[in-house]
Amino acid sequence: MARSNLPDLVRRYLDSLAAGFHMGVAPDGTAVLSTPFRFLTGDPVEIAVWEDSGDIVLSDRGGLVKAFLRSGIDALESDSYRNCIQGALGAWGADLEGSSIIRPAAGAAAGSAVQALIQGVMDAQAAGQGAHRRTEPEPETQTYAVVREILEEGDARYRENTHVTGALGRTYPVDFQLAFRTSAIIRAVLVVAQDRTLEFAERWNFRFRDIRAARPRLQRLVVVDDDATWSIDAHRTIAAECERVFRPRETEQLGDYLRGVRPAA
Repeated sequence: MARSNLPDLVRRYLDSLAAGFHMGVAPDGTAVLSTPFRFLTGDPVEIAVWEDSGDIVLSDRGGLVKAFLRSGIDALESDSYRNCIQGALGAWGADLEGSSIIRPAAGAAAGSAVQALIQGVMDAQAAGQGAHRRTEPEPETQTYAVVREILEEGDARYRENTHVTGALGRTYPVDFQLAFRTSAIIRAVLVVAQDRTLEFAERWNFRFRDIRAARPRLQRLVVVDDDATWSIDAHRTIAAECERVFRPRETEQLGDYLRGVRPAA
């Protein structure tokens, strides 16, 4: 399709994207491409470009590792971190050599190599952050104890810290898996939103959709921690993909829900 025939939205996006790329020269004479994409610190992803034996080499020159360090993550401190990041980069033909990402490219494929390196950086950031969070124990808030008490008072059978598999074959951790009786036995999963609530809502929007595709009768419930900041955007994002969201200080409503009590119209 000719570019002039592209839908207006796509054309504007391409124009905006192109305007975000700039080429410069580093003090050592290496060409540097500044992109409109960002590291987790907010700094632009910059790609150094040089020739080696007739081929082109692309590198972030340590930008990803520096961004991790500035965010409190030492991406090179353990084999698990490094392997996690390397796995994300390897999917795009890049390698972590020392503290820098290297991506070779033949001259004719330089354009696609730039895009591959950028995508590798984005995926590696997500992988590194995920690995870091998995090693950090999350302090349990009072909300978990309150939920346990409500489940027990509602005579719900439940298990904690279990996993549910979705239609895509992915397995998701849930805080509580339960069964309770109203007019029938209802099975459900319940997750607690503690912090980064918009990010939580976006993540669980996808997960709940995938779980529903695999187990359409399994209800999905969200309890928002009393100390969490819960926004309209977060609520709209997650509410469409679950049976009920209990906002901060609405744990009493969870008890009503388990007993089959519905709010008056």
